Amino acid sequence: MTMDDIYFSKNKDKNKQSSANKVEIPIINPDDSAKDYSADPRAVGFNKKSGGEAYFNYQKPAVEQETYAPYRGNTKKTKKQTEPVYEDVYSSAPAKSKKNKGCFRPLKTFLSAVAIILAAVFVFVSGAAMISGYTKTDLKSNSYVSSSALASNPLVKNVLLIGVDGKTEEGSLRSDSMILVSLDAVHSKIKLSSFMRDSWVSIPDYKYAKLNAACSRGGPQLVVDTIEYNFGVNIDDYILVDFEMFTNIIDALGGVDVEVTQKEAKFINRTTRHTVESGESVHLDGAKALVYCRIRKLDSDHMRTLRQRKVITAIINQTKQAGISALIGAVFDVLPMIETNMSAFEIALLSFRAAPAAIFYDIESARIPTDDLSWSANKNGASVVELDIEANAQYLYDFIYTSKIETEE
Repeated sequence: MTMDDIYFSKNKDKNKQSSANKVEIPIINPDDSAKDYSADPRAVGFNKKSGGEAYFNYQKPAVEQETYAPYRGNTKKTKKQTEPVYEDVYSSAPAKSKKNKGCFRPLKTFLSAVAIILAAVFVFVSGAAMISGYTKTDLKSNSYVSSSALASNPLVKNVLLIGVDGKTEEGSLRSDSMILVSLDAVHSKIKLSSFMRDSWVSIPDYKYAKLNAACSRGGPQLVVDTIEYNFGVNIDDYILVDFEMFTNIIDALGGVDVEVTQKEAKFINRTTRHTVESGESVHLDGAKALVYCRIRKLDSDHMRTLRQRKVITAIINQTKQAGISALIGAVFDVLPMIETNMSAFEIALLSFRAAPAAIFYDIESARIPTDDLSWSANKNGASVVELDIEANAQYLYDFIYTSKIETEE
């Protein structure tokens, strides 16, 4: 009697008792590749969820095989599969697929490409600013009003655009227009706030005078200080431009489309060497747009500031349609002609905020002072605009930082 006989004789009775509940396991020959085991009815198991027998798909164990690698001149052993895989055909969970692992690869590739493009644009703009030779100045903190008393929001960028048309006899710049450009990420809007140059305001260290006198007496620094002091709104940066730059940027963009009334067209045709037509959308080149903005004696300074905001709005809208080459040309034409307190790095950051804003944000405009909060007056023989300072300051705050006030025009 062998050891096998002894072993099976001891378990003979025990095997008989459990044979009724025991599942018979088929004997499978791994070398028999001709037989389909996935449909073998003997390959069964017990599924507790279904309460009975459930079939399992069976895959053959991995078998080592030799393949020839002609680029090496030798053979190597590979395994197609390391272990059998059983799939419960009754399970509600979907089978895992290796293809799902790569479903996000196109998105990752796209995001990587966008990141590279943005980085390249940032480097280009900052590099262009560095070599352009633009005038870099400093903008000191306002010494006439505490910074805590100025309204501000990290999601709202305020840049004062100062337009100058020449110099006084003393050599100081004379501001022809002052427009606060606010990039409001809270309400997804670009807001243009014009300050009338004849506004009778308190200029620090110079008592009361017209607002445009601030530039001739203390340059852009005093203009920023004066607006902050009177209206309580923080100004982050300033950009000073002259009218030559104004015409260059419009020509670089291929012109702008602006509404021109019959009265405005007749005035331009009668008083200048330019000829324009009237209409809801009249295409103007840089020179004609400049003449349009500088109309003075036709109506009032109120309408003059409105025309300036119309042209700036048209410039912003034109950037959406201009090609890459036109925008690059505009950058190189404009940068050498500006004066600003911003560094090249800060100019690049501003362009990154302004570019998507120009595409996706709505544009609104307002004028300070408003008609109902100001009145005409005469000071020392000069015609000025007196205003309720506190009421206009509140109006400006509501326009820039809230959605209480909609577009004026």
